Amino acid sequence: MADASFITAVPQQPERSSAREYKDEINELEALVSGVTQTSQSTLLLKKKREMREVSDNLAYMKQQYLERMKACDEKHTDFERKQLEMKDSVIKFEKFIQENDAKRQRAEMRHKEEQRKVAQKEDELRNLKEELEATEKEREKLQKELSRLNRYKEYLDNTVEHSEEGVEDIEDILNRLTTLENANQDLMMLEGQTEIEMDAIRKERQNFMVETQNRILVQNSKVHQCQNQLERLKATSKMGRDEEEAKQDRVKDVNRENGQIIMAIRNLYGRCCSATRTKMPPFSDRWVGNAVQLDKCLTFIEERIVDLMEIEEGYDDQQ
Repeated sequence: MADASFITAVPQQPERSSAREYKDEINELEALVSGVTQTSQSTLLLKKKREMREVSDNLAYMKQQYLERMKACDEKHTDFERKQLEMKDSVIKFEKFIQENDAKRQRAEMRHKEEQRKVAQKEDELRNLKEELEATEKEREKLQKELSRLNRYKEYLDNTVEHSEEGVEDIEDILNRLTTLENANQDLMMLEGQTEIEMDAIRKERQNFMVETQNRILVQNSKVHQCQNQLERLKATSKMGRDEEEAKQDRVKDVNRENGQIIMAIRNLYGRCCSATRTKMPPFSDRWVGNAVQLDKCLTFIEERIVDLMEIEEGYDDQQ
């Protein structure tokens, strides 16, 4: 990591530090060669060749070091770009994580607000329920007092049921009877009201009728006198009619008496024939008295029975 921080640092060489210094040394050597007169050209040439070779070796070494450092720099740059991409990916992921957290936070805030709203609603409901509970408690206390007050009536009804001799089995029968009597009382009250209304109407009609009747009486009185004379004449005629009617009624009574005797005889004979036969016949009914068809059937049955009895008697005599 120290090398990455000093990419352009000059390598530590014992002889040269840069190309500029090499050039300065060459210039100094040329000045020295031109100024030296005692040294031979060959010796100087060899010396300079050796120095040039050293300079060339140093330059090649520096180039190699430069290439290696540039390669390391490229590698570090590539690694830096890779790390930068990784960092960008991390930033993108982190931003997504932040966005998700923001969405979660918003949802949590909305849920919190909704829960606060629900809590407020529940508090209102709780307050209303408490009020209803207080009202219910008051109503319960009121009903409890009413129950305590009505218990004595229940005890009275229990004693009534216990000592009742009319077949009362429980309190419900008494209450049903009370309800029936109350309904009947209401019906009678309504009927009384309607009757009063009808009576008022009848009184008015009666008053009007009395007035009309008095007027009619005055009119009829004048006709009564006329009718009295006519009545006298009709009385004589009526007396004659009554005498004839009485004679007629006497004749009718005689006929009815004879008919009654005949029907009584038919009844007796029909009853005796029904009791002596195995055939199931309907009993004689009073409705048959005025029914000639039914009486004829009874006489036919009696006749058939008498014929049967006569045949039985003849058969018995023949057997004897």
